[in-house]
Amino acid sequence: MKTNEPPVKDEPEHLAKAPVRKSRNRIRVENLAWQIAIGIIFLSIWEYASERWISALLVSKPSRIAQTMWEWSIDGTYVKNIWVTLKATIMGFGGGAIGGMILGYITATFRRVGEVLEPYVTALYTLPRLALAPLFLMWFGLGMEFRVMFAATIVFFLVYYNTYFGVREVSNELLAAVRIMGANRAQLAVRVVIPSALVWVTAGLKISVPYALVGVVVAEMLASDEGVGFLLAKSASQFSTYGSFAAIAALLVMALLTDWLLETITRRALRWKTAGSASQEQQH
Repeated sequence: MKTNEPPVKDEPEHLAKAPVRKSRNRIRVENLAWQIAIGIIFLSIWEYASERWISALLVSKPSRIAQTMWEWSIDGTYVKNIWVTLKATIMGFGGGAIGGMILGYITATFRRVGEVLEPYVTALYTLPRLALAPLFLMWFGLGMEFRVMFAATIVFFLVYYNTYFGVREVSNELLAAVRIMGANRAQLAVRVVIPSALVWVTAGLKISVPYALVGVVVAEMLASDEGVGFLLAKSASQFSTYGSFAAIAALLVMALLTDWLLETITRRALRWKTAGSASQEQQH
């Protein structure tokens, strides 16, 4: 018998077998779980291998390191020395970043100035920073100024070059169009140049944060009587691996926190860019 019902069509294979996508929050939770699991496994192997496979004098033990970290937290050793290092890092980063942004903008905006100063800036950039340490010691002594200046010289060039190339990459056609509309130099800087170069500048700032911390720690290891770098150098001179690892753990926490803080600030500063990209994707 013939029926008037239309034949039933099979569903397309790509629709029938479409995988269920995981939510972004679930993926983050799973990634966090994997990260914690990897850390626990690593510490467990380290704890077991110490004194069995490798001498504890060389690698210490996580339990002994944790004990030292707890003792330093209770007696105020961590608070005192972390604050000294953190303060020097913030001051060195701030001074170097501000100087780098100002000079980078000037040399990129005024081409003649940039051409005149280019060999001097390049020569100072290629100079190893450790070569400046003896001079800085003589000029600034063993106090906070030595650490701040040593870190600032490292940060300065990273921010300078990112600012310089960011300003140079601004479209000449865009600048010409804004000038035709009657914008003066200050309006060009505020409304066109700085927003366009902000991506480059924030990249330089993000890169320079760990280098600022490195500069302060190196200065403290060379000549200082306080700070996390001093704790690290003191522990190493006493062949105390657990003290060295405890100092390194403090540096890791400081680096992660400062990186997270700067990432949060730069994300908000560039919110206009991400919002524009999202709207373009929605249109397409």
